[in-house]
Amino acid sequence: MIVALVACSTSGLTELDPALPLLDPGPDAIDGEFIIEAKLTDEEMEQLGLVRVAWNKVLGMGLYQGDGEASALQFQLGGSARGGPRVEPNRVRALSADPYRSLQWNFDVLDVEAAWALGGRGEGATVAVIDSGVSLIGEDAPAHRVAGWDFVDGDGDPSDENGHGTHVAGTIAQATDNGRGVAGVAPNADIMAVRVMDASGSGSAWDVAEGITFAADGGADVLNLSIGSASSTSVESAAVAHAVGLGVVVVAASGNSGAKTVDYPAAYPGVLAVGATRVGDTLAPYSNTGSALDLVAPGGDLNRDSNGDGYADGVLQETLDGRGTAYLFFEGTSMASPHVAAAAALLIGAGADRASVPGLLTGNARNLLGTGWDKSTGWGRVDPVAALEALPTAPPPADDAPAGDTSAPVISGVDGWRSGSTLIVWWTTNEPTGSWIEFDGYGTFGDGALVTSHELSFTIASTSTYVFTVLAEDAAGNASEDGPWSSSP
Repeated sequence: MIVALVACSTSGLTELDPALPLLDPGPDAIDGEFIIEAKLTDEEMEQLGLVRVAWNKVLGMGLYQGDGEASALQFQLGGSARGGPRVEPNRVRALSADPYRSLQWNFDVLDVEAAWALGGRGEGATVAVIDSGVSLIGEDAPAHRVAGWDFVDGDGDPSDENGHGTHVAGTIAQATDNGRGVAGVAPNADIMAVRVMDASGSGSAWDVAEGITFAADGGADVLNLSIGSASSTSVESAAVAHAVGLGVVVVAASGNSGAKTVDYPAAYPGVLAVGATRVGDTLAPYSNTGSALDLVAPGGDLNRDSNGDGYADGVLQETLDGRGTAYLFFEGTSMASPHVAAAAALLIGAGADRASVPGLLTGNARNLLGTGWDKSTGWGRVDPVAALEALPTAPPPADDAPAGDTSAPVISGVDGWRSGSTLIVWWTTNEPTGSWIEFDGYGTFGDGALVTSHELSFTIASTSTYVFTVLAEDAAGNASEDGPWSSSP
């Protein structure tokens, strides 16, 4: 049974006394923002020079914003000591650093923090990891996910049984600034896990083609394929052509045999084929080269410790270790490819049209062996900062431009059904929106297809209670939420 959690309160404000002294809010107070344990009326907000920015009905508190006059009255609204509602300033909270971030030399090479400052962290972009699946059991798993599929076992649970796909997904979008483990290049991008490789790391061209088609048709903006073979197949080629035809950015590993030809699917037309570099921006000796190569990115070299940090120069992420999860160093073009996929997500999150992404990445790569393209490093090492700096700046809207749709969608009729390991939730919206549910502690799941009737199904632990919020976003980007709700055994 699903139950709504509701809380509300009235303000009960007392008359203001201008003679009351102003209390020092402290150095971490956000200027002009106040948290008030009351839902102020329009008259009260007008009297105080405040506007309500947000309201949390569960906590019975609102976030209010005010001008200078309101700031001078921030502790004169009554306060609990005077019998009125509790009032306090909104305060700055700093992100907790990832403790092993210093071992991610690859992130220093790409200058990811500078990229984030330019264009965000991949918000709104969806990257499909077509691989051995993605495990969610670690303490530092990607925080933003959408529904995927398992083409090995034929079900909706693409959990990893090998570890390769989890490591790859971590490079793209590991949970970041959470005080745990490591970081991801585009940590706010959504990960779509598509399992096409079994526990031993083997799969078939048919399943890979099925995975590519599923992800492309399911709304993925970027596909990462850290898989490959020296042989091409017509079914993979057709699937890649289908995805590229939909405008999806397809990224794949060049291969790890040191060959002078690029593996498939990286060698198919329209795919960004990625080779590997090691510390010092030099080509890794195992990296396949050739006429189909487009870019290189950090892939590591476990035979060296060039930076003297006491660890082999691999790419570090959380993944499976046979007993659970651990932070492990891997090497390979499989590790290089997700850096490029994540850079594509950063561009899309910053507003780049998907069709422009391959050109932005190749045209702004850091050339390592001279000028122009070469068969060993392609157009050079991917440089997300330079690519973001090359994004065209949109002109400001004309003063007489129409305002457009600014109304948030209305969510109603939230209900659900639960039996054993299955949870189904359904609801409606007054206009077409995406279908999303954010579970406390697990992340966000759903898809962006614009509909008014919504239904999502989840595989759950039959003995656990789940708390979640229903989310909606329309075509104009207006968003709303409803909840939180809970589902108990």
